[in-house]
Amino acid sequence: MSFLKLALIHSAAEHKQTARNRDRLLDLFRQAGEAGAQLVVAPEMAVSGYSFDNRQDIAPYTETASGPTVTALAELARHHGLYACIGLAERDVRSSIFYNSAFVLDPQGVLVCRYRKINAEYRWACPGNPRADNTFVTPWGRVGVLICSDSYHSLLPRITALRGADLLLIPANWPPTGLDPREIWRTRALENGIVVAACNRTGMDLVMDCRQGPSAVFDPHGATLLNCSSPDSRLLLVDLPLNADRQLATARRQRLAQRRMADIGDCYLNLAGISDLTSFLRLPPPGRLAIECLVAQSPGQTIEELTTAPRFGEEQQTLLVLPAGEYGDVALDRLQTLCAKTGLNIVVYREGENAGLYWLDGKGEPRCWPWQRHQPRETALPRIDCGSARVLLAPLAALRHPEPVLAGVKQGCDLVVTSEAHLSADDRLIAGVRTIEGLAVAVCAGNGSGVWMTPEGHQRWEEVLAGPGESCRYLLDTHRTRKKRFQDRVDYDRLLANDD
Repeated sequence: MSFLKLALIHSAAEHKQTARNRDRLLDLFRQAGEAGAQLVVAPEMAVSGYSFDNRQDIAPYTETASGPTVTALAELARHHGLYACIGLAERDVRSSIFYNSAFVLDPQGVLVCRYRKINAEYRWACPGNPRADNTFVTPWGRVGVLICSDSYHSLLPRITALRGADLLLIPANWPPTGLDPREIWRTRALENGIVVAACNRTGMDLVMDCRQGPSAVFDPHGATLLNCSSPDSRLLLVDLPLNADRQLATARRQRLAQRRMADIGDCYLNLAGISDLTSFLRLPPPGRLAIECLVAQSPGQTIEELTTAPRFGEEQQTLLVLPAGEYGDVALDRLQTLCAKTGLNIVVYREGENAGLYWLDGKGEPRCWPWQRHQPRETALPRIDCGSARVLLAPLAALRHPEPVLAGVKQGCDLVVTSEAHLSADDRLIAGVRTIEGLAVAVCAGNGSGVWMTPEGHQRWEEVLAGPGESCRYLLDTHRTRKKRFQDRVDYDRLLANDD
């Protein structure tokens, strides 16, 4: 098997010490070239350090595309015949606008990609243009670039994959506090079927201790190819597998082909100026909804447990999610009767004859969406108001893609619910990461279940899990899920183009 040798320069940047930082970085680039690296990546703002108060503070440490760092790096790239990527505080020659940028030089020393961070620093940086191409062509396939927090929300990595990138480089300055970025990076690899290589920094910045910050590389199936932190600068080498055509071995085309365009059109809606989503989207008044995911050994055992075990108290609306199974007509009738007596709402996927996703609330006939779990759906994802929440119903296959969830969020959904036969460890991770888009997630399967709640600030999401024979319960406060933050600087034309 052939490989692409990738090098990550996990370097310590001394704040405002540009000459020392540059010399150290160039030496590490030389070492990478001497070690046979073909593609070398350095962190975000690797020469200046990260923390600056305003334009005046950072101005002396900005560089242009013809400045000392890019010029010296171009010479090194030519000498060693490698691709070089580095993050810099950029000053635009024409406008004197400052950007947090990444520059990529090819083995001839030619600038082949300049990416400007979209989620730019508020104090001094201008956001980049989301329509600008952030990819470049190599002998091993197309490679994309995002910077640090641009990978936090899902759409920028997805658009990079839609532009044809099989490898995503992420120069980063991500401190080791709050949410572990490796969970984000691994999910971006899984959901897009691409290799993700994140080159983080180490050392002490002005206000951040990054000495335990991780750099990592994940393959298209989420396997860890590299995972390292170091208190000192370190050169990290990893071999990326190539296929028989000496191209990056990925699953991008297969993943993207599974998108269902009818589910994702609402992604482009602009809600940035809406302060009261409840009124604007005619949502139920915010409050509390009790969620329970009950995992039993069989559908029959599920029914018996429901009719004998106490549920949530009657002081709040309760939504019960059951695992997928071969529920007969008698079982569904018993569930519907239970709903009529107790006020429960139940979501369950019925396998076998009359397969589909069912919503039972004791009011008339159960609602059914006749989905075959392993076949394309002919109906859009339904949204139902339940108590104080707007609920999106989706199969796990839809949850594995970011767009259907985000489209539901932009219609005000507080919660997405899934009834499945099996819940994998990868799916549990993806469910947690989906909460970053602004809604809770509840999945119930035959082998386990979970409820995941939106994170506070930059912390990790809340998570409640249950195994076979157990149940997980969570009291959802939709005041929290109405506070939504969107990634709106997005190339929606590329995201929604139905031409693949």
